[in-house]
Order: sequence, then structure tokens, then C-alpha cells
Amino acid sequence: MDGNYGGITFIGATSPWMLYLARAVEGIALGAFMGTSNALLLHHTSQQHIKRSLAYSSMATLLGFGLGPAICGLIVQYSSFSSEIFPYVVLLVLLLIAMGLLLSLPPTNEKKNKQTPIRLRLGIPSKSRTMFIFFVCPAVFVMLALNGVVISLIPTFVHTILHSNNLAWSGLLLLIFLGGGAIAQQIAWPSRTNHRIQVGIVLLLIGAWVMISAGFTSSMFLLIVGMIMLAIGNGWTFQASMQLAGSLGEPAERPTIISTYYLAGYTGMAIPTIGVGSLSTFVGLLPALIVFGTIVTIVGAGIIAVPKISAAVLPDA
Repeated sequence: MDGNYGGITFIGATSPWMLYLARAVEGIALGAFMGTSNALLLHHTSQQHIKRSLAYSSMATLLGFGLGPAICGLIVQYSSFSSEIFPYVVLLVLLLIAMGLLLSLPPTNEKKNKQTPIRLRLGIPSKSRTMFIFFVCPAVFVMLALNGVVISLIPTFVHTILHSNNLAWSGLLLLIFLGGGAIAQQIAWPSRTNHRIQVGIVLLLIGAWVMISAGFTSSMFLLIVGMIMLAIGNGWTFQASMQLAGSLGEPAERPTIISTYYLAGYTGMAIPTIGVGSLSTFVGLLPALIVFGTIVTIVGAGIIAVPKISAAVLPDA
């Protein structure tokens, strides 16, 4: 429901504070939905099909993130019918369809207690805490930190490298980046979950530096190469880290694990993006990106260099 309220607020926005309010509502809705939806998916999935279900979930998530900007970019750039409002109308219709599909699902048969207060369901079982804190959590944090910064930079890169203000190009590049990550998940190698995360992080880090180099040199070739590497790394890291998070703990504990997983990820998307934007006002965009790239490289190197965890703790895929 919060997503519908956010869409309605966007449609009726007439001042900046309404845009901020709508974005806040959308953010709350997205955070609440992602963890809960995967918990619901796990509830309706048998034990032997959990890995496949989470793989489809991660593919759908990245594909949706990519199609959204691509469709909206085309509408805003080429539609003559209320181009600033029409994308949110489309979003609202899709949300209503999704709500209808959710209402058609059978009940979960969970006991309801009307006196139970609303609470955040977060936490990691003690047996899985080390692996989550030192491997899964940093992996999704770095992945979405890079996602947030890349998504915010795409319009700037389109302007400086493609010498265009066409929003359709920005949407297309985001579709390559995020939708390409969904397609990359179909590549079977590497098959072990921990190795897939580590190789994905390597590709994310290299792709980030290639894109930074594209900003310095205004090179279209480097931009495309960087986007492809980021897309593959994005897909592998997201897919494998979600599968790993979904395999931790007992079945009853997994909803809280998935919710904590998304909290770590969206913290990574929000804080570094704000940090890069703030730092760029003082030192410029490219120096701020170099600082950001250095920090995530250090964190990423720590994820890759955990042989005792990957060899002795992490389960095989």
C-alpha cells in the first residue's frame, strides 16, 4: 500500500517538499516489501527449491530496476502526454496489478495476535553471525554502494561522454547495467556460492575503476567495458549473496535474516551515495569518486581475502 501512496504523492506533487515526502514513502515501501516478499517466497517454497526461488527473485529484482529507468526515460524524453506525471501513472497501475496478485495468494496460516506490537524483525542466528557479518553483509553493502553511485552518475556520464541530455540514453545505460546483471545470473561459472561472490566483487571493483577512468578520459569504449563488468559482477554478487543469506539458520529464522540482508544492502546504497555527493561539492566529482573507489576497494579486498571463512565456514553452492 505504501508504494501506491508514494505513487499518488508523486502524481500530485506541486512543490519540492512533496517530492521528498513521496520519495521517503517509496523508500519505506521498498524496504518493507523486499524483505517481506522474499520471506513470503521462502514460506511457499520447499526446502529443495529455495536456491532456485531466490535466484529467480534476484533476477526479477535487477530486471525490474533496469526496466524502470529505461521505460521512464523513453516516456519523459518522447511522450507529449504529461511526461513528468505519466511514468508514475504507469507505476501506479503496475502496483495495483501486483497488489491484486498478492491478494490472490493462499494464506500463510500464521497465528495472528492483534495485541502484538509492530516491531522490526531483524537479527542473525548466533551460528551464522560470523559468516553474515564478515562475508554476506559486506558483499551486499559494496554491491549496492556501487549501484547507488553508478545510478546517480549515469546522467552525468551521458552528458560528458555522449554529449547528450537525452534521458532515454540514461535509461538505456541503466538497463544494460541492471538488466545485464539479471542476464549474467544465467552464467553457470563459478558454481560455488562463495567463489561466485568473490569473483563478482572483483568484477565490480574493476568495473568501477574503469568507469572512473571513462569519466577522466571521456571514453565511450571504457564506459561500455565498465558497464559490462559492473553488470556481471552485480548479477553474480546479488544472486549468490541472497542465496547464501537464504540458506542460513532454521526456516523460521530466515525472514529476519533476509530483512537484515536488505537493511545492510540499502544502507550501502544510501550512505555512500550521499557521501560522494557531499564530498563532490568540496573537491569535485572525479576526486570524490577516487576517494569512494579507494574505500570500496579496501572493503572489497577484505571480502575476497577471507580464505579461512570461505574454506572452513561457507557451505558449497
